[in-house]
Amino acid sequence: MLRSARIFILHCCLTAVLAAQGTQPVLFSASGLSAQDRLAVLAIAGIVNRDSARLYLQNVYETWSYSSTDERWVQEYVGKGKVQFRTPVVTSLASLVDLFRDDLQGAITYDGGRTFSNFSGQSFLWQGEFATLIGGLTNRVPCTVAMASQLGLAIADSVLIEDAFDGDSAVWVPGRIEDSLNAWNHSSLLTEENRYLALCDWGIRVLLPRCNPGRAYLREITDFTVRHQMFQLNLAGTDDLDFNSLPSPRAELIERMLQFMQGRNLGRVWHLYGWMRPEPLIQWFAHYGASFHETLLGNLSWHSSFKWPKPDVYQRASTVQADTIPVQSKYYVVFITSEGDASNWVFSFQSGAWLSTNRGRAPIGWGMNLHLLDECPFVASYYYDSATRNDGIVSVTSPLGYAYPDTWWGLASKQGAIDSTRALMDRFQVGEVYGYKHYASTGYTSYRGKDIYNSFNFTNYGAFQQATDAALTMVYDPAIPARVPVTTYGTLMYNHVGDGSFYGDVTSISAAKTRIVNTLKTMSRPSFLIGGYQRFRQDGFTGGGTADISVARLMQLIDSLKADPTVGPYVEVVTPEVFSVVMRKQTGILDVDRIGELPDEFMLTQNYPNPFNPMTIVDYRLSIGGTVRLSVSDMLGREVAVLVDGWQNSGTYQVPFDGSRLSSGTYFARLTAGGMMSTIRMMLIK
Repeated sequence: MLRSARIFILHCCLTAVLAAQGTQPVLFSASGLSAQDRLAVLAIAGIVNRDSARLYLQNVYETWSYSSTDERWVQEYVGKGKVQFRTPVVTSLASLVDLFRDDLQGAITYDGGRTFSNFSGQSFLWQGEFATLIGGLTNRVPCTVAMASQLGLAIADSVLIEDAFDGDSAVWVPGRIEDSLNAWNHSSLLTEENRYLALCDWGIRVLLPRCNPGRAYLREITDFTVRHQMFQLNLAGTDDLDFNSLPSPRAELIERMLQFMQGRNLGRVWHLYGWMRPEPLIQWFAHYGASFHETLLGNLSWHSSFKWPKPDVYQRASTVQADTIPVQSKYYVVFITSEGDASNWVFSFQSGAWLSTNRGRAPIGWGMNLHLLDECPFVASYYYDSATRNDGIVSVTSPLGYAYPDTWWGLASKQGAIDSTRALMDRFQVGEVYGYKHYASTGYTSYRGKDIYNSFNFTNYGAFQQATDAALTMVYDPAIPARVPVTTYGTLMYNHVGDGSFYGDVTSISAAKTRIVNTLKTMSRPSFLIGGYQRFRQDGFTGGGTADISVARLMQLIDSLKADPTVGPYVEVVTPEVFSVVMRKQTGILDVDRIGELPDEFMLTQNYPNPFNPMTIVDYRLSIGGTVRLSVSDMLGREVAVLVDGWQNSGTYQVPFDGSRLSSGTYFARLTAGGMMSTIRMMLIK
């Protein structure tokens, strides 16, 4: 009787949701659109999807990671979502404009011949993207003059932008971006870059204060940008990883946007979407209280506006009862899917891997961006409803997105970040987190006055994870011991640096098996191992990188591991949830809400001076006598010096360290005593 009542209530909720959704949303399907037509279509989708899902785009801006993404979501929305799309499917921009003409106020025009490229392989309509930005603020379509005439859209010399968010005064702006009187079109600006940067400068001064104060966008504009009326810049460097490849004039403009957004979001984290090249500068964003999200794809305006019940708590099939999980003499192995921070995986059915007929037969830790799931409740419901007991979920790289909570710890947004993180972890019932940095090849660098590290500040990171009640934080970081539970920083951490498992090479299943087996042979039981942090792809996928693997090939790897005569009988491949429970039981902290912080009587303090050249002093305090080891390691975990190794009485100690024979870089002093361990980072600069 109770079950029938619940079904009836759910039916009533869904009926109400579908009624609120409106009738017969439009399906637009067109591949090979011109760049001008695509901007127009994306703008229209962002405008009409602002309050409810009315326009779905197929093959307009599909995720690169799985080419059937758009078509498969149509199936899910028709089936699970009970959507009845209008027929026939719309295939032309003119027809689309006619259908939504009442929602459109006219056109913002631009020169369709003006393009700019941040790096080789990129080319975008820089005037067109700003026309799209202004169009999103005024419900107008970005068009060339010829397009506007053909589509019957009115052109205005200037348009009024009103602030719908926080009360800035309304402002008149050009309705014709191509007008020669506009400052960015002056002939004195000789290059396309100078012209575009002049437009960006104007946009930061005039448009940014009238845009969404909690969200902004970097790189190619999307319907999601338009829907939320975000400010957008398309600026990047020429290299994927080199900080210095972002020219200073571009960096300065991004920095001004970051500073403005931080000022509007004191006490809370704000969200930056799109993509960044070079990727390491995502750590730079965190210094301004930003959380980043890779969102270079279309239809997020649809996914995020589709009306669907959002429960207080999503129920996971992979949830385990701790009292049913014994600690056995096993090698506990977990496989984590990378790219979980990226919408190109979250919204592509994990690059098609989630659709594998083999899913559910092997335990997997699927990486997810909890913020994006929270933005899109239908997508979240799809994953949670279709998951099996073997489909574990890990938050990558933080519940709030691709972000660095240790950096937030010193900002005014710290408490807001903690509260928002806990809310997401509670809603999605996810306590396991995977985080990494590894982006400063020399260990540390300063970028435009902000510290960029190769490692977390584990004191801050641990405090943040403790404050959010994270059950287990898995990291890839050379600053803490690898392949053992670490509780030094007030929270449970597990590090898998140095064994080839980060983006592990799975080109050869046999070689991958040998790598894992050789690592297990060095470990006692029970022990824990991340077998691989892999990019999962659809069954039958060919090409890609050495880290790409399908569920079917993962099963081959697991079978091969279990068949090994030496370690096979003891290999237990588990979900992150089981991995976490067993590790917490093994360390004796399962039933403790928060792991006790390191006692004051055991303290390794920061060396001084730091940075140093070549001498520095390492201080520590012991509450009781015992065997003490104080060592120094380099960034690769290689021990370069042992300063203390033996019995010491309780007391305070000062130990000198001479780095004259070492090269400049980051080093780690590690103190172990009485079963406790603490690490500090030291900078040698010659």
